[in-house]
Amino acid sequence: MNSFFRCVAVVLALVAAAPALAQDLDDSKDNIAGPYVPTPWVIVEEMLKLADIRGEDVVYDLGSGDGRLVITAAKRFGARGVGVELQTELVEMARIGAKHEGVADRVKFVQGDLFETDIRSASVVMLYLLPRFVTRLVPRFRAELRPGTRIVSHDYPLAPWPPDKELSMDVPEKEMISGTSWTRLYYYVVPARVGGAWELSLPKALAEGPLTVNIVQAPDSLSGTASDAEQAVPLRDLAVRGVSIRFGLLHRGQLMALEGKVDGRTMVGEARARGIREPWTARYRDGR
Repeated sequence: MNSFFRCVAVVLALVAAAPALAQDLDDSKDNIAGPYVPTPWVIVEEMLKLADIRGEDVVYDLGSGDGRLVITAAKRFGARGVGVELQTELVEMARIGAKHEGVADRVKFVQGDLFETDIRSASVVMLYLLPRFVTRLVPRFRAELRPGTRIVSHDYPLAPWPPDKELSMDVPEKEMISGTSWTRLYYYVVPARVGGAWELSLPKALAEGPLTVNIVQAPDSLSGTASDAEQAVPLRDLAVRGVSIRFGLLHRGQLMALEGKVDGRTMVGEARARGIREPWTARYRDGR
């Protein structure tokens, strides 16, 4: 596969990079997310590995260039893929590449603005964009992608969202592209949206009645409290990863650990305390 892309990438890079870079310097064209820079193959391999691509995945590459990421995901892992690219020459190259590699029935390439493209069907998102555009996408990712969707960003983090994993590597061939061979990959898992007020029902052995749980969720922070008619206490070690949630709670002198799953406006799980292991549930109380 590499040989096909090598034959045409150099020509298209020279044709496409200059106008794209010129557009990027023009602040009035705020949908140009950077010049065309082909991702070195060793980085493609590491991005796909970090994302743990599987056959059932739908992989979106935002700013897909020559399409190598989604084409490789389809050919090697059997995944489906969508590449979104603004430059028509690169879209056409990606479509030709998909046919050449025998995966045209599993991938498609869309000529359009990545900031306006519907990404809700993605289970994996890949991107290699300039920093200000990466951070611009954070609110969309958090609001529109399904909980559990994996994201891998090449070189630039989704600030202020802290990554779940980071990978650093030295790629000598990249020095000609960016002036440095040092590369960082940032991995994220989209968390369930849990901010707001919940009615928490615990086993009778742990609480006489339901508690009100208030959670404040932001890209860079997560906190909450649980309260009844008499007192409010902070949730301990609150964490959300994909649809999984866990936290500790000290209620009426009883320390308990809760783990569970978030399913839209409900949560279900198991509470543990002093030998007790019983189910708990929570129901969302306010509109989101």
